[in-house]
Amino acid sequence: MRAILMAIVGLALAMGPVDVWATQKIVTTEVEAKVLREMAGAIPLGSRVKAQTTRGSRVNGTLLSVTDEAVIIKKKTRLPEPAVTVAFTELAELELQTGQGMSAGKVIGIGLAAGAGAILTLFAFFFALGAD
Repeated sequence: MRAILMAIVGLALAMGPVDVWATQKIVTTEVEAKVLREMAGAIPLGSRVKAQTTRGSRVNGTLLSVTDEAVIIKKKTRLPEPAVTVAFTELAELELQTGQGMSAGKVIGIGLAAGAGAILTLFAFFFALGAD
């Protein structure tokens, strides 16, 4: 009896809220493309963006234009490349990139390296004074 009760409770917990599952609907590609088009229209031209296609390729660069069918992105590469046109039907994700500065880890690493260099310089200076 106890095992049956535990199985029922476990099944109820595993299923989760069934009413939420019932209200969720799969979005079609056309609806998703429309939403991505609206979102891309809200991003200012000239902004840094990161786009991912449905095939898995990624494009990082500057948003040049937003048309009814596609976005045009100028890739950020070491060597100049032509702009890339990504259709909304092929676009899986479009993200505005912010915070192009240094990360906290990089700032801490630079500070530690500078401090270690200063301490080693002082040790070398005192060693040179004591050697005479």
